[in-house]
Amino acid sequence: GVLMTTKKSKAHIIERRGQLIAELFLQGLKPSFVARPTSDFGYDFLIGFPNAGGGINNCAVRVEATERPVSSRFPINAETYTLLAHSNIPTLLIVADVKRNRLFHAWLTPEIAGESAGARRVGIPVTELGNPEELRRQLAG
Repeated sequence: GVLMTTKKSKAHIIERRGQLIAELFLQGLKPSFVARPTSDFGYDFLIGFPNAGGGINNCAVRVEATERPVSSRFPINAETYTLLAHSNIPTLLIVADVKRNRLFHAWLTPEIAGESAGARRVGIPVTELGNPEELRRQLAG
């Protein structure tokens, strides 16, 4: 028989590659778990890390992928930002530059939007992910 494949759009492939790069990075932090939500709640992963008190600190992760070089601010959809920044669970934004295999991050908080509040896109200040242990310490509390 002939195998049929469906052609994926370039945007879909870029998005999927960004999620895979981010998931590999997150797995490297040795969390208790990395889970994907069963529905679209605005985030791509839920991760948990053991904390000093014997519990688990949970964190939502939103992945944005691009082939363009990432500057100091990365624009995301304002509705997505509002949903995640005003949730009761900390949300980590990971921006994956899939062309250069570089990752950037920011914690989405209500005050981070600054002057772009009310716009359709919000410029989020991001920094390149450097030392994974530092991020792991932040996640574990």
